Amino acid sequence: MSWNPTDYQFAWNVVWEYRYWLWEGLLLTLKIAAVSMALAMIFGLPLALIRMSRFKPLATVALVYIAVMRAIPLLVFILWMYYGVALVAGLNVDAFAAGTICLTLQYSAWLAEIYRAALQAIDKGQGEAAMSTGLSRSRAFARVIWPQAWRIIIPPLASNFIGITKDSSLIGIIGLNEIMRQSQIAVSLSFRPFELYTAAMGIYIALALIISPIASLVERRAARSLSLQTRRVSRSKKPLEAAA
Repeated sequence: MSWNPTDYQFAWNVVWEYRYWLWEGLLLTLKIAAVSMALAMIFGLPLALIRMSRFKPLATVALVYIAVMRAIPLLVFILWMYYGVALVAGLNVDAFAAGTICLTLQYSAWLAEIYRAALQAIDKGQGEAAMSTGLSRSRAFARVIWPQAWRIIIPPLASNFIGITKDSSLIGIIGLNEIMRQSQIAVSLSFRPFELYTAAMGIYIALALIISPIASLVERRAARSLSLQTRRVSRSKKPLEAAA
């Protein structure tokens, strides 16, 4: 007797039975994604500034780093970090640390290019105008240039956070019990792959749908903050113009 696909019954009870497994995997996925993204954002900015440096040797080093990190497949990088470094250097790197390092290094390279593009999109006259009011170069960057660049960065930053959340599923190959690995273990026990992988896919979709509106909210708040900051700078220029 041949199997009829229409006879298949989706067993919701299997998903419910392993809900705590999926929940633990979700928490671990969010943890590694949040830590990796935060570190990538921190390292990405100085990397972008080095890439924009007028000192060519330094800029070349940053350019090579970015090119290499973006060229390595993440799965290969994770395996190399977890197994290769341990063999060569004798370091015992656990799965969470190895995954976080790989995600951080790769995404810092992607974010560096996003930062660079956003900073270069700001008119140089903005910084010069800010410094003409008496602000130092660093304060002009922090109070005038960066807020404008930050507004440009937010949408691709949200896309990268969604990407880093999905890419965290690759770390399961070295034993980290994130969503996909928890689903795989549950499948091996229940023999219901369709239900559990569908649930895992639904979780990733839900995360993306949550991240996108949060990014839009942050972008609107950044726009309001930038508008207020611009008005403050304009008011501070008027006394200097009057004195001149």
